Amino acid sequence: MYGLSTSGRGDIISETRVFTARNKDGSLFIYDAPTYSPSSREHHVGRLQDAATGKTFRIDYDHQLVKVLRTPAPDALLPLRPPTAEEYKPASPELSLGSKMIAGVWCIGWKVPAEGPNNPGGEMWVAPSLNYTMVESTVLNYADNVLMEVHLEDIQVGREPDHPELFRIPEGYQTQ
Repeated sequence: MYGLSTSGRGDIISETRVFTARNKDGSLFIYDAPTYSPSSREHHVGRLQDAATGKTFRIDYDHQLVKVLRTPAPDALLPLRPPTAEEYKPASPELSLGSKMIAGVWCIGWKVPAEGPNNPGGEMWVAPSLNYTMVESTVLNYADNVLMEVHLEDIQVGREPDHPELFRIPEGYQTQ
């Protein structure tokens, strides 16, 4: 993921490599590894959305800390299911970008509507077969005049992640 200045020059202001995996139970693990960010030091952080409990955790590997980011409502349906492309699709058919192959996976896309003069919008592509959003996207003015671009690579459909420990809170980590 690249953060690009929207000042008109297109300067890269940050770069983050993201590893994403979903296991057969529907839990999602995302690991952010910043590779370039002049304004902050590198942090090794993971996010775990546990499908069985519905909780979302932030795992700080640098400080061995775990923080609960979200707990589901008491009446929430569990286990959680991955979001579908239909849930993110705009209601308006004229926003459709059609379909295309991305990294060997068939995707559908649509335009993200503009939200004011500093945000001319962008586009989003999802892979219904993966039940995963943002296979490729461009969103302008994501935060503080930053352009966010996402491009997934090395997509391995149907392969169970090599490391089942990614879907558990590491032992000995302190909960905030």
